[in-house]
Amino acid sequence: MDIQSITEREPTPRSSAVGGPGPWDRNGSSRMSPINSERDHFYEENGRTYHGFRNGVYFLPCDEQEQDRLDIFHKLFTVARVSESLIYAPHPANGRFLDLGCGTGIWAIEVANKYPDAFVAGVDLAPIQPPNHPKNCEFYAPFDFEGPWAMGEDSWDLIHLQMGCGSVLRWPNLYRRIFAHLRPGAWLEQVEIDFEPRCDDRSLDGMALRHWYTWLKKATADRMRPIAHSSRETIRDLQEAGFTDIDHQIVGLPLNPWHQDEHEKKVARWYNLAISESIENFSLAPFSRALGWPVERIQQLAADVKSEAFNKEIHAYNILHIYQARKPLR
Repeated sequence: MDIQSITEREPTPRSSAVGGPGPWDRNGSSRMSPINSERDHFYEENGRTYHGFRNGVYFLPCDEQEQDRLDIFHKLFTVARVSESLIYAPHPANGRFLDLGCGTGIWAIEVANKYPDAFVAGVDLAPIQPPNHPKNCEFYAPFDFEGPWAMGEDSWDLIHLQMGCGSVLRWPNLYRRIFAHLRPGAWLEQVEIDFEPRCDDRSLDGMALRHWYTWLKKATADRMRPIAHSSRETIRDLQEAGFTDIDHQIVGLPLNPWHQDEHEKKVARWYNLAISESIENFSLAPFSRALGWPVERIQQLAADVKSEAFNKEIHAYNILHIYQARKPLR
């Protein structure tokens, strides 16, 4: 499997924020990356590297292995949606696009390359974005998008959020803030995965996959930011924030290529790679911090779950949720 979309980057997390002041409009401040003693702090836990900004807010590591995992998911979404498009909602080619929780910056960089007359900004808790980004793309980290914003209300043509579950404590507050910062008529585009394992037969009965997700859901809900996703709550929160023209699409993500359809098999191969890289990453901090498990027990469960993910006799899948929501014209 050829993974050519992996972002070129330095071998270890960089210790400074990427980019300089950005051209914020209207009510926005250009100083989005203040001097902060936590900014350059990384720490080791269970053999993995985590960023220390707002320690414990985000449960996933930020090391090279995790960065590769994020880029694999970026490729997976392209395959699952059967399109090379990076933005699906209506947008101007010279627009202002904001990527919340940009991770490695791969989406923002590709958008900036595709739209050289646009301005693209990415924000994230960890400064792990590469230095070799286009001139029309800037990154600001550390930045917690559940904290205060100073980036221009009514000034963005599209706000993008991918895999926010596990990073957000109060979704209604976030949607209201996104709504305020979009121009009238502009769009939010959000992509989430519901990691609850499903199947249409009995092949998941008694499997470690189900136990793993139950523990993960509990641990992140009790002590961190919940990883569970509810499409019903999402649509309700978007409506209450003021969004209209809400479109919701779902795509099945088989955990392995058990399906007969060729496209489903291709999606499954990519998702099998993505989920295999995710199981231990997802488990280490929640299970050790919230459940008090020793690392050996976590790794054993992760190995059992990964084995089941490779088993074609287990017809499990997850659900990819894709949302587009529009801020009405005045």
